[in-house]
Amino acid sequence: MMNALALIIGNNEYSLEKDRLINAVNDSNDFSSKLHSLGFITKTINNCDQETFARSIQEFGEELNKFDVGLFYFSGHGLQIDGKNYLTAVNTNFADDVSAKYTSIPLDLIIEYMQKANPIVKILILDACRDNPLPSQYRSLNTNGLAPIYAPKGSLIAFSTSPGEKALDYGMGRNSIYTGSLLNHIDDTNIPIEDFFKRVRTSVYTLSNGKQTSWEHTSLIGDFYFNSGQLIHSIELPYNHDFIADENFMTNGSDIQNIIHDLKSYDYYIQKPALNRLNRLNPEQLTDSELFIIGRNILQVAIGGEFTAQSIVRNLSQWLQKYQVGERNHVLNGLLFEIYFNSKGQFRQGNLKNEFISEIFSLQNDSRYKASFDFICLQLTPFKDHIFYFPTAPSTAFPIEIQFEKTKRTSWDNQEFDVFKLQSVKHAEKNLILEDEIRLPHYINISFEQFLDMLHKELSVPKNMLRLSINHQEKEITEIVLPWGLKLKK
Repeated sequence: MMNALALIIGNNEYSLEKDRLINAVNDSNDFSSKLHSLGFITKTINNCDQETFARSIQEFGEELNKFDVGLFYFSGHGLQIDGKNYLTAVNTNFADDVSAKYTSIPLDLIIEYMQKANPIVKILILDACRDNPLPSQYRSLNTNGLAPIYAPKGSLIAFSTSPGEKALDYGMGRNSIYTGSLLNHIDDTNIPIEDFFKRVRTSVYTLSNGKQTSWEHTSLIGDFYFNSGQLIHSIELPYNHDFIADENFMTNGSDIQNIIHDLKSYDYYIQKPALNRLNRLNPEQLTDSELFIIGRNILQVAIGGEFTAQSIVRNLSQWLQKYQVGERNHVLNGLLFEIYFNSKGQFRQGNLKNEFISEIFSLQNDSRYKASFDFICLQLTPFKDHIFYFPTAPSTAFPIEIQFEKTKRTSWDNQEFDVFKLQSVKHAEKNLILEDEIRLPHYINISFEQFLDMLHKELSVPKNMLRLSINHQEKEITEIVLPWGLKLKK
């Protein structure tokens, strides 16, 4: 099984109005969402300047060392200058070919970073020939589109057009013809990647009335499928595959597997008796994989609201003891795994099951369960840049610096009172609030306790592990104003 990382960049807002595009950002956002649904870890950056573009490529190359599959996608203007390909930033200087070359990102740079990281599969998708912003008099640009390029071993490079052609920035609603065709076919199951791109090419050619033909160069070894269930983001797991991707679980008719089946029923009246039957079973008769999936389902049922499962989670230290074998506890391994990984065995990027982390993570300082926290930290290592808090054993505090702006408000009876408008939430000097979000027009008013609850859930950090530094006295903060629907981003 493989784990996969994607960097996705879309540029619309070029410096000059004549160079701006309509759908490049739509394409990057939609393709990112689709890849995420298929199990990729995705990082999406839109309308980036040259510095941001270059830094993102470097970070992508460094992080890619931990993944089996690397994918780079770009939508925006691409240039061919002196036979070499360049991807443009929103501040690329299109005055002439020399200026453009030194204010763009060489495609070779991206390929080199991916080669150095050396994942098993390397994919580059370039919807990047959407008109040529450079003046036509420059000799090196007497053809449209990008130049042919050699794909290093283990790579596939896909272009929205054949070499020398120009791509359309529209054609499928909010998407270009090329990215729209990618999105249309990528959900097809068990299609080898080469056949997938053939399907895309047929759609692009037909929908453009023969004006555009997509093109690929590949030196992939072995098969890769975008949608086959092969992207499972877990490493060195000693459990049955169908218990890791537990959407595939089917009971074999044994008592324990019938209990697991009933826990998956989403019906309280079936789940409660199943939990009672579980408590009567001898743990020594269960396999490691069965214990693991029991832990996963205990958390699922508790989050679903079943009272018996919730009571178990709130009294874990005592309840888990009968499942302890030496230093190992496969049930706790399953509970921890369920927080971070979904029913396909894929990392829950931005959507962790964190409702009971305070109760579960309270075991971090219990030496009996150290091996389970070591286990989940190992599983989370490839995703360290996508989570705020690592549940290490023993536990460590998570420092947060918060700034409020104190302002006056007037009540309905003309009485003035203080409110505290949220300005920043920082960790390691980085503001976790996106600049665009702090400017959102709709705000809500909450208490300080509600604010702490929001932080705990957004960061997936136990409340007792939050270490807050605030620019006002905590006791004076009675009402907080913050953007409605605020999300914190690493």
